[in-house]
Amino acid sequence: MGLGVLEANTTAHVPGTVLLDQQAAHSEDQTGRLKHGTGKNANIVLSPQPSEDPNDPLNWSSAKKHIVLAVIFFGVIIVGVIPGPLLNAGIVQISADLQRSPTDVAKLSGYCLLATGAMGPFASALGRKYGKRPMYVFSSLIGTIGVIVSEVATGYNVLLAGRILQGIGIAAYESLAVSSIGDIFFVHERGPRVAVVIFLLAAISNGISIIAGVITEYLGWKYNFHIYIPFAALQLIAVVLYCPETMYRRKAIYETDTAGSEENLEKLAKIESAAAHHVERHDHRVGADLEKTMTSASHASVDSIPPKKTWFQELAVYNGTFVDDSVWKMAIASVAILLNVGATYQVLMTGVIIAWYVAVAILSGVVFASPPYLLSSASVGYMSVGPFIGGLIGAIFSLVISEPLVKSMTRRNKGVYEPEFALLPISLGGVCSVAGLVGWGYAVSEFKSVYLVCFIWAIILFGMTVIASFATQWALDAYRQNSTELFIMNMVFKNFFFYGLTNYVIDWYATTGAIDMAGIMAGITGFLCLLAIPMYVFGKKYRYFWHKHNALKWLHLETDHSGAEGG
Repeated sequence: MGLGVLEANTTAHVPGTVLLDQQAAHSEDQTGRLKHGTGKNANIVLSPQPSEDPNDPLNWSSAKKHIVLAVIFFGVIIVGVIPGPLLNAGIVQISADLQRSPTDVAKLSGYCLLATGAMGPFASALGRKYGKRPMYVFSSLIGTIGVIVSEVATGYNVLLAGRILQGIGIAAYESLAVSSIGDIFFVHERGPRVAVVIFLLAAISNGISIIAGVITEYLGWKYNFHIYIPFAALQLIAVVLYCPETMYRRKAIYETDTAGSEENLEKLAKIESAAAHHVERHDHRVGADLEKTMTSASHASVDSIPPKKTWFQELAVYNGTFVDDSVWKMAIASVAILLNVGATYQVLMTGVIIAWYVAVAILSGVVFASPPYLLSSASVGYMSVGPFIGGLIGAIFSLVISEPLVKSMTRRNKGVYEPEFALLPISLGGVCSVAGLVGWGYAVSEFKSVYLVCFIWAIILFGMTVIASFATQWALDAYRQNSTELFIMNMVFKNFFFYGLTNYVIDWYATTGAIDMAGIMAGITGFLCLLAIPMYVFGKKYRYFWHKHNALKWLHLETDHSGAEGG
């Protein structure tokens, strides 16, 4: 048993389990010839192992990796985050201007999210087959067009059309950003970057509400779109010029987190040793071993490494196909991934819990604009300072604690990293979220000070950010071979659920009251957090079970990974 994680009944490698800390594992004979980190991470065995190709994103310089990641994060903010909450603070004012009910105005955001969810499986499938770069470029373009349409809208229906276009644009950035982290960063580096994505998706929308509320109050709601356009255009230019393809056709033997058996590690060590010393032409025995590790005759050998691409070559939107499956098959697989219990848990955990935040945000635009508060759109927007700070602290906590947690637990587990270690901080996030939701319901029902409500709102979002960050890190490491399908389904479920909430949350609040509504939210949140305990204890057993009995294989829906190995 590894620190409470039950061992699978096998001596074979369990996907997700990684021999990460060579010093703690005393594995120098087994992993000494593999590539390691540098500096303070010199004892960390890189997982996955980068290939010898300079175009492999794992071989990019740290500066290049972070420039690409910054462009993707900028896209997450501009294309993926801003559209959703842009009108929340001014629901009552927009309702009066368009002569529609507050629920109809809330549905403008709901239909935006519905379009995102409907586009999700196709964004996944197209991104998996043709690469993430085409999807990012398309999403930025269609999102910018959506802003323009919304800007020129003179009535409800045209504005709705613009919001739907923006929703289509959201899909790629909301669903592919996390798996892009897995494309270009190693296992021990992913956690802090995942925390940033979760912060951007969950918390920064509060900052948008602060700004949008002031703009709506003093300039009118249309100016939100007037001011938005140059940022959307800048992001589109940035993604075209500085975001090359992050997917790569890497041989399976390099994927030590998904295929890291001792036999594979030994073969890989021979390959990397041959590449490092350029002795493959003189050592027929090594050449024979190399031949055995190739999965097809078309795979490149060590001495046929392609030249490094130029910046201009990396601007290509089309970079070939990365899998041989059809788009429809992969779109269906994004739904079928719910047959994986771990995937379903992550989808429910992050989707439902963050949905409660959306419900609270929508209600705030109505509750605090009504008696006895009677706040203006700007003041309602200012209230988002509380959850923004809470989400920021939650993201910083997740960012700071993630990598040390991985390394500490790995050392205590004799150098072996289990993805379940990332589930430990969920207990803290659960306590804060449950307490915050109960407190919010009480404070709103008793018409307490807006400052108290803001503080409680901050606690809610702190807890939710921690939960989402670590649940996502766990899923990315535990089921990385299906990470694209998993995070697409996460996005689809979340946005469909959000859409449902926008249709009934205001009526729910009016019918049952804040205390009962918040109590139901808190109860479901607490139950989902408690489920992290069996997921931690039995997670490794289930990972092996899924590896041996993959339902996607039975249904012939598993992506043809062999089509992506080598070129």
